[in-house]
Amino acid sequence: MSSPPIEKPRSGFGSNPSRLRSRALPAVLAVAGLSLGVFVFASAGWREIVWNVSRVGAWFPLLIVLYTLAQAAFALGWRAVIDPLPSWRQFPRLLAVYLAGDAANTLVPGNVAGEPLKVPLLRGMAAPEAALSSVTIHKHADLLAQWLFVCAGVGVALTRFRLPLPASAGALAATGGLGLLLALMTWALQRGTYAPLLDRMARWKPLGRRLGRFRRPARAVDLRIRDFYRMHPRRFAAAVAWCFLGWCGGLLETRILLRLLTPHAGWAAAFAVEALAMTLNNVFLFVPGRIGTAEGIRVAVFVLLGLPAPQGAAYALLRRARELAWILPGLVVLAGASGRAAFGRGPGGAAPPRPASLVASIPAPESNP
Repeated sequence: MSSPPIEKPRSGFGSNPSRLRSRALPAVLAVAGLSLGVFVFASAGWREIVWNVSRVGAWFPLLIVLYTLAQAAFALGWRAVIDPLPSWRQFPRLLAVYLAGDAANTLVPGNVAGEPLKVPLLRGMAAPEAALSSVTIHKHADLLAQWLFVCAGVGVALTRFRLPLPASAGALAATGGLGLLLALMTWALQRGTYAPLLDRMARWKPLGRRLGRFRRPARAVDLRIRDFYRMHPRRFAAAVAWCFLGWCGGLLETRILLRLLTPHAGWAAAFAVEALAMTLNNVFLFVPGRIGTAEGIRVAVFVLLGLPAPQGAAYALLRRARELAWILPGLVVLAGASGRAAFGRGPGGAAPPRPASLVASIPAPESNP
């Protein structure tokens, strides 16, 4: 009598240690960041923090409404690089798609997870190649605007305040790192981004055949990106200007909060707080939602600039609350898109395409005669 065949264990969550570690790491980082935030707040004093938060009072809903201008500026920067240019009637939908991507960027480590989501959400407004190209160019414009804003703000912090040498060196290093990332992105976009990346990935034989059909569409997107920089430099400059205004929205918010929490602090302090916190927060992009780390850095920046820690903790909590308030509309848009996909319908009533079919539908570039 033959023995029954031995079943092979299924490969899954419990049988793959590397997958288990990759899924557990974000949770571990989130718990560590949250613990850091609780420790910082406890050190600042819970009573003082609550009292300072209460001082803002009715101003907080106004701050949420006021930040609409910043979000609209970022969306206007994106509109400037979509070719052909969308009509103004389509701007509310474009803003909604931007909010959806921004929500994903905020919640998922890396600050880039929301960019691919924007491409299928633009279906009906822009062709696949135009959508993917615009998302890429807008990210470039946004990064350039952020770097310019950080350079100006860090310059104010270093010239107007006496910072400890390690803090000054850290701010300069973080600013230089952001500039290096910008330079690498600029070089890659001029040289070609998606086609070279697919070529490198296709060298791995298991992926070679699957990625082969995407090479020509990827070259079409790379060509479209280079043509945009060559043919529309003013529109790219306009996108940078709009994004810069968007980053200034955070500066205005910080100035109002400082006026309520520490009346003696002026615009220089607000600019230094916003730029230093933004620069140092980039170091913790791998923490989900930068939970705890963003709050700890903002309190630390307050202390470095000679401002009270309890007010810094209150400022950090209010900024986090405003961020959460603006994540909700983006999550609603994502939930609506997921619901339509579940019922097999896209924004226009048609079946939503898969991301792979979106890329494959991009026409290949025409060869020169």
